[in-house]
Order: sequence, then C-alpha cells, then structure tokens
Amino acid sequence: MKHLLSSKDLTREEIERFIDRAETFLPIVREKRSLDLAKGKILATLFFEPSTRTRFSFETAMLRLGGSVISNAMMKETSSSKKGETLYDSGKTISTYVNIIAMRHPQPGSVAELSRGSEVPVINGGDGPADHPTQGLLDLLTIKEHVGRLEDFTFVGLGDMKYSRVVHADVNLLSKFHSIRFIFVTPPELAMPSEYIEVLQAAGHSVEQHSDMLKALKEADVLVQTRVQEERFPSREEYFKYKGLYVIGEEEIKLMKKTSALLHPLPRVDEILPQVDCDPRAKYFIQAQNGVAMRMAIISELLAL
Repeated sequence: MKHLLSSKDLTREEIERFIDRAETFLPIVREKRSLDLAKGKILATLFFEPSTRTRFSFETAMLRLGGSVISNAMMKETSSSKKGETLYDSGKTISTYVNIIAMRHPQPGSVAELSRGSEVPVINGGDGPADHPTQGLLDLLTIKEHVGRLEDFTFVGLGDMKYSRVVHADVNLLSKFHSIRFIFVTPPELAMPSEYIEVLQAAGHSVEQHSDMLKALKEADVLVQTRVQEERFPSREEYFKYKGLYVIGEEEIKLMKKTSALLHPLPRVDEILPQVDCDPRAKYFIQAQNGVAMRMAIISELLAL
C-alpha cells in the first residue's frame, strides 16, 4: 500500500491489520512512552482546514515512533497555494523533503490530487465532507476495544449524516464486516447519501433511517454522535435550522444499554453536554487518544517499519 486515501479502498484484511498493530501501540500511548522505529524519518502535516485532534495526533504518533515532524496548520494562507501552486506541484516538492505526508483539505479529491505528485506515502486526514479514513479506523479500534467485536451489533449514527465524513468512513469500513444493523437518526434534509446506503445493503447489512433519537438510543450498541458543521452549509440560516436538534445529556444517556459506547469525533459544540463525560459509556476522549495509536500503526505500515 503506497497511500491511504480512501476508506473504500481498504479490504477487511487491511483494516484488521491496522487494528492489530494499533493495539500493540496502545500501551505506548497511554504510558506516554516513545520508540525509535521511525528514527531519521520525517512526517509533513499539511492542513488546509482547522484541526486539533487529527493534526496533533498525527504529529504525536510520528514523535512517539521516534521520527520528526514539519508542519503547516495554515496551508491556505501561508503556503505557495496562496500564490497559485497546484496540489500536484506541492506534492512533488514536499515529497523530496520528507518520508511521509498527512494532509487535510476542504475539497473532496484534493488529497488524492496531491498524492499524484508525491514520491512518498500520503495519508488522507479528511477531505471535505467526503472521507476521513484514519478517523474511521480509530473508531473501529475503539468499538473493538469497548464493545468487543466488529460484527453482530447495532450501529447508530446521530445528527448530520449528509456531510459527516466520519460516519461515511465508518460505513465504508464496517461494510466489510458482517451482521451489523445500521440506524441513521437525522432530519430528512441531512439524510445519509444513497451511495452509502447502497454499499451497506449490497454487503447484506440492515439499514434504517428515521428521526427518533430516543428510540435509537435504547437500541444502540455503538452510537456515533456528530456535530452539525457550520462550515459545510451554504448559509448561517441553513445551519441554524439544525444546530442543537439532537442533544445528549444525563437523561438521554440513561436510555442507552449499560454495555454500549457513545463516540464523537470532536469537537463538540452543544450536542453532548459535559455532564455526560463521567458516564462509563462516554468513550469520546478515549477515542481521541486511540487516534495516536492508530496513526502510529498507519505511519509504520506505510513506511514498512
């Protein structure tokens, strides 16, 4: 595997290999230790969109592996793309400096375009509303850790299914497994795009879509809550139609099974109240930490370390 550009491209065997390797790195991450696997290697993080967890966890992952990092969190404003340089040329140039690249961009397909010019592996750190393969992989790592399996459970996606690249990645990856019931709780205007429904149905999974959050909370083994993302809407007026539509507080989480897991890619705005954080079903901060272990696994696999 030269690049990691799309969750669609991964086979079940590749997904399981990433998870298995990430599990070996979890103790390193939780004990805040470092290795020397990537000594002498350099990661470039190129971010054309704001990020906290994805950028910092990529950089932490490389540092924990013993490598080094060069970073630009404001590529739109402080790189040569501001002067009109193409993504292809950026990839061609930057790949002569480093061993591996992680990139985020607001436009679908942009990371793949940079990878065309790159001579080193490129990792998609999120391309607009389309895909976020590394987040999907760390979600599966978290599901396996806390639910104990990646098959035979009920997955609930709550909130914005239209623009959530995270749930799109989760769907693409989980479609490779068996016997999962998918429930998407969303207003009709933010429904899961038909292409993802078709992927799941073709793989033999059960798919439901409605707007009843309380019913779905009772049925979920895994619930992925999503932020309604203002940056994806054509206007603030359109955004405020849906902001705060589904909120999980103390009363709502009590409806969930004792063994279920509540995930969220973060940042949250008002869709999960802080009072929920101490509930044992709330796994979103562990999920964020798991991102370091998964990105260590991805970097080490792509660099054949």
